[in-house]
Amino acid sequence: MAEDIHRIGGGAVDKLRLKPVEEKLSPPGISVIKAPSPEEAARQMRKVFPEGTDLYEAAKVVASASEEKIEAAGFELRPAPTRRLPGHHRITHPDGVAGFCDENLQRLSEAFTDHPRGEP
Repeated sequence: MAEDIHRIGGGAVDKLRLKPVEEKLSPPGISVIKAPSPEEAARQMRKVFPEGTDLYEAAKVVASASEEKIEAAGFELRPAPTRRLPGHHRITHPDGVAGFCDENLQRLSEAFTDHPRGEP
Protein backbone atom coordinates (compact mmCIF):
# COMPACT_ATOMS: atom_id res chain seq x y z
CA MET A 1 0.00 0.00 0.00
CA ALA A 2 2.09 2.90 -1.31
CA GLU A 3 1.58 6.30 0.28
CA ASP A 4 1.87 8.15 -3.01
CA ILE A 5 -0.92 10.72 -2.50
CA HIS A 6 0.37 13.99 -1.05
CA ARG A 7 -1.38 17.03 0.42
CA ILE A 8 0.72 20.17 0.31
CA GLY A 9 0.52 22.01 3.64
CA GLY A 10 -0.11 18.96 5.81
CA GLY A 11 -2.90 16.62 6.80
CA ALA A 12 -4.38 18.36 9.85
CA VAL A 13 -8.16 18.86 9.80
CA ASP A 14 -7.77 22.63 9.32
CA LYS A 15 -5.58 21.96 6.24
CA LEU A 16 -8.20 19.63 4.71
CA ARG A 17 -11.25 21.91 4.94
CA LEU A 18 -12.72 23.06 1.65
CA LYS A 19 -11.85 26.59 0.61
CA PRO A 20 -14.69 28.64 -0.96
CA VAL A 21 -13.33 28.04 -4.48
CA GLU A 22 -13.10 24.29 -3.81
CA GLU A 23 -16.74 24.21 -2.70
CA LYS A 24 -17.73 25.41 -6.19
CA LEU A 25 -15.86 22.67 -8.06
CA SER A 26 -17.85 19.88 -9.66
CA PRO A 27 -17.52 17.74 -7.65
CA PRO A 28 -16.25 19.74 -4.66
CA GLY A 29 -12.91 18.58 -3.35
CA ILE A 30 -9.38 19.32 -2.19
CA SER A 31 -6.21 19.16 -4.25
CA VAL A 32 -3.53 16.51 -3.84
CA ILE A 33 -0.56 15.38 -5.89
CA LYS A 34 0.17 11.79 -6.86
CA ALA A 35 3.96 11.42 -6.80
CA PRO A 36 6.48 8.77 -5.74
CA SER A 37 7.52 10.70 -2.60
CA PRO A 38 6.63 13.74 -0.46
CA GLU A 39 9.86 15.37 -1.63
CA GLU A 40 8.84 14.99 -5.27
CA ALA A 41 5.37 16.43 -4.59
CA ALA A 42 6.97 19.44 -2.86
CA ARG A 43 9.44 19.86 -5.74
CA GLN A 44 6.61 19.89 -8.29
CA MET A 45 4.70 22.54 -6.33
CA ARG A 46 7.78 24.72 -5.91
CA LYS A 47 8.46 24.46 -9.64
CA VAL A 48 4.93 25.59 -10.54
CA PHE A 49 4.42 28.20 -7.80
CA PRO A 50 7.24 30.73 -7.35
CA GLU A 51 9.05 31.50 -4.13
CA GLY A 52 7.05 33.84 -1.90
CA THR A 53 3.63 32.44 -2.87
CA ASP A 54 1.41 30.72 -0.30
CA LEU A 55 1.63 27.33 -2.06
CA TYR A 56 5.41 27.54 -2.31
CA GLU A 57 5.56 28.16 1.44
CA ALA A 58 2.97 25.46 2.19
CA ALA A 59 5.25 22.89 0.52
CA LYS A 60 7.44 22.98 3.65
CA VAL A 61 5.05 20.34 5.05
CA VAL A 62 3.64 17.54 2.94
CA ALA A 63 1.20 14.93 4.21
CA SER A 64 1.13 11.50 2.58
CA ALA A 65 -1.54 8.80 2.37
CA SER A 66 -2.50 5.86 0.21
CA GLU A 67 -5.58 5.74 -1.98
CA GLU A 68 -6.78 2.81 0.14
CA LYS A 69 -6.58 4.84 3.37
CA ILE A 70 -8.40 7.77 1.75
CA GLU A 71 -11.18 5.48 0.57
CA ALA A 72 -11.36 3.74 3.96
CA ALA A 73 -12.01 7.19 5.49
CA GLY A 74 -15.07 7.51 3.22
CA PHE A 75 -13.58 9.76 0.54
CA GLU A 76 -12.81 9.24 -3.15
CA LEU A 77 -9.74 10.08 -5.20
CA ARG A 78 -10.24 11.46 -8.71
CA PRO A 79 -7.61 12.33 -11.31
CA ALA A 80 -7.70 16.05 -12.14
CA PRO A 81 -4.53 16.62 -14.16
CA THR A 82 -3.49 20.09 -15.22
CA ARG A 83 -1.01 21.15 -17.87
CA ARG A 84 1.60 22.04 -15.23
CA LEU A 85 0.69 19.33 -12.69
CA PRO A 86 -0.13 16.08 -14.50
CA GLY A 87 -0.23 14.20 -11.17
CA HIS A 88 -2.89 16.51 -9.74
CA HIS A 89 -5.86 14.71 -8.18
CA ARG A 90 -8.87 15.76 -6.14
CA ILE A 91 -10.19 14.18 -2.96
CA THR A 92 -13.99 14.29 -3.00
CA HIS A 93 -16.78 12.93 -0.81
CA PRO A 94 -19.97 11.18 -2.03
CA ASP A 95 -22.04 13.71 -0.02
CA GLY A 96 -20.37 16.71 -1.71
CA VAL A 97 -19.67 19.75 0.47
CA ALA A 98 -21.64 18.24 3.38
CA GLY A 99 -19.19 15.31 3.42
CA PHE A 100 -16.36 17.64 4.44
CA CYS A 101 -17.75 17.98 7.99
CA ASP A 102 -15.32 17.89 10.93
CA GLU A 103 -16.17 14.28 11.82
CA ASN A 104 -15.34 13.04 8.31
CA LEU A 105 -12.29 15.31 8.04
CA GLN A 106 -10.95 13.83 11.28
CA ARG A 107 -11.06 10.35 9.71
CA LEU A 108 -9.39 11.69 6.56
CA SER A 109 -6.72 13.44 8.64
CA GLU A 110 -5.89 10.14 10.34
CA ALA A 111 -5.16 8.63 6.89
CA PHE A 112 -2.31 11.12 6.37
CA THR A 113 1.19 11.29 7.83
CA ASP A 114 2.91 14.70 7.88
CA HIS A 115 6.48 15.01 6.58
CA PRO A 116 8.16 18.34 7.45
CA ARG A 117 10.36 19.56 4.61
CA GLY A 118 12.93 22.29 4.68
CA GLU A 119 13.61 24.94 2.12
CA PRO A 120 14.69 23.61 -1.28
